[in-house]
Amino acid sequence: MKFNTQKTPKPAIIGTFPIHPEVIASLATKTAPTAPPIDIARAYADQIVLLGIARVPSTLRLAELSNEVAKSGISATQLRNLLSTNPERFVYHDRKWLPKARVIAAKAPVEELIRQTVLHFGAPMPIADLARELSLALGRPADRIEKNLGAMLRSDPNLFITVSGFAGLSEWLFVAGDVDEEMALFMNGVSRAELDAHSELAKLDYSDLDRAAKGALKTLPISPKIVGYFAWKQLNPSDPYAVMAYDPVALFDAMHRQTGVVFAADGKFHSSDECSSWLKKALKDAEKLAPPMEFEEAAPLEIGQAELDEFVAKILSSPNSVGASELLQSKYEISPADRTYAEDLASLTKALHQDERIWWVGGDRFRKPNSAPDFIQSIPEFFNYTESNFRDADGELIDALMSDDAFTSALRKEMSLPLAQDVLDEDPQPRQKKLPDEIRLVLKSHHREIGTFPLCQLPSGWLPDEPDIQEIVFRDPSGSRLFVWVNLQAGLLFNLLDWWFEQPVESGAVFTLKKTEYPSVYDFQWQDDPDPLVYIPSERMNELRDLAARAAELSNYEILIEVLAKHSKGADFITILSEANVVRRMTRRQVASILSGYHCFYQRSGSTVWHYDAKKVDQGFDRAKRKFVRQ
Repeated sequence: MKFNTQKTPKPAIIGTFPIHPEVIASLATKTAPTAPPIDIARAYADQIVLLGIARVPSTLRLAELSNEVAKSGISATQLRNLLSTNPERFVYHDRKWLPKARVIAAKAPVEELIRQTVLHFGAPMPIADLARELSLALGRPADRIEKNLGAMLRSDPNLFITVSGFAGLSEWLFVAGDVDEEMALFMNGVSRAELDAHSELAKLDYSDLDRAAKGALKTLPISPKIVGYFAWKQLNPSDPYAVMAYDPVALFDAMHRQTGVVFAADGKFHSSDECSSWLKKALKDAEKLAPPMEFEEAAPLEIGQAELDEFVAKILSSPNSVGASELLQSKYEISPADRTYAEDLASLTKALHQDERIWWVGGDRFRKPNSAPDFIQSIPEFFNYTESNFRDADGELIDALMSDDAFTSALRKEMSLPLAQDVLDEDPQPRQKKLPDEIRLVLKSHHREIGTFPLCQLPSGWLPDEPDIQEIVFRDPSGSRLFVWVNLQAGLLFNLLDWWFEQPVESGAVFTLKKTEYPSVYDFQWQDDPDPLVYIPSERMNELRDLAARAAELSNYEILIEVLAKHSKGADFITILSEANVVRRMTRRQVASILSGYHCFYQRSGSTVWHYDAKKVDQGFDRAKRKFVRQ
């Protein structure tokens, strides 16, 4: 493969290593959080075990894996200790100990599985072993995977492959595109103090990478990023017409293949003499943390017809849905703390799913067929928006809707926030790459009134994508449970009235939902402070209700005048939207069009706060905005 050695701004290329723009952008905007200390010793021991798992056909029985890691001085007992004390790298799944990466990326694209595998390994991983691990995860021949692995690694900006046959993470390298020195240091997390401590590296001749690597590794430990900086400075001169010879992958490879060194989880090269002490420490620490008793290889739970009939009878007799996890607990006393839980839950859920006598309502929950209440089947008319037909003396619509071009970028951004959206006035949300376990949500007054909540506030995919009708469980800190209906097509949660009316804040109350170890069960908790943009005090709510009572003859424009006139210091768009919807249902576009179209509403320079000027009411609609009115 030929590489461009001339300096070209887009895409930036350093030697033989293409620097993807998204990598530069992400590094440039990334802040450096305080990371927990890295346990180099434990990571080294885990890498031995991970390679062992990749080299045996199965870990259903640990004998083969034990024989594999025994070559590195790890006994069977020590292996069990390591597996059971680091859930960040090992998971007991389907009766087998597996790399966590294989489980969490099981349904992800192959590229993500590769990234997770190398990330969790935490060191350069032999291509052959990576291919074997992917083969076990995907059920495909390892030799076929290995043929395509190089191309996949080269195409991923987060990964690299060395000539010597190792896969690694780009974050270990000093990577810089067409940027100045200070930005390059910032992007790579390298400080001047670190460079000063290794100033002797500037004297090396990086045109001979093997000799330079040997010279750089005389002082250990050493980060390849520090060495990379000096190589980059020397091989990539500032002359725009000069050849850019710096290749971070080639430099890393030259260092990695030197004898007597090992790359550790802290991102530095260390003396390989430290490995024995690392392993000894890791095994000792794992022994202290290990469970006090030996765990047995549990036999899979078999669901017979008699047991299935018993479970179905319990489900049919319940007024609410019943979770398979609850059935496991009640009959077999199996809980998430048991090593067999995941497989037993999957086995029972599958058996119940195949039984036509009961109805699956999402997750592991089942209930009597056709037992959902009618009110959850559609969007209540309460949420409908009515078209305004009020006209001025010239016959023009007073509450005209305008296109996005009439709005500032800041206003468009506010309109796109989940907090601004509502049922029947929502936009498709992109799915996040990583969904949070806990989310913060804000209750608006009209949903409080009828016991609903809009799904548009939840991140896309946070609840399961199917079935369309689900029954989930909210669990509060006292242990009380509320059965909540989900209608994905309607975009609403139903049956929340009891808990909503326990909350004295009528608009703006904040609560959190947190996933639990049980499918479709979520921990619910009210927060002390209401949302500052949506919160409406009781006195103000009464004023808005009075306005609603006399609003039949008022246009939306006139309603917004009365809403904003009470805010002497102005109000944010979401606050105005929330108050207006207490009076009458108004869409985001309706409120934004009125605020942006009439002279009496304005914003000061650099501020997102809207103000009302009664003196400008007579000036009416801004004629310059008339071209944006939707016909």
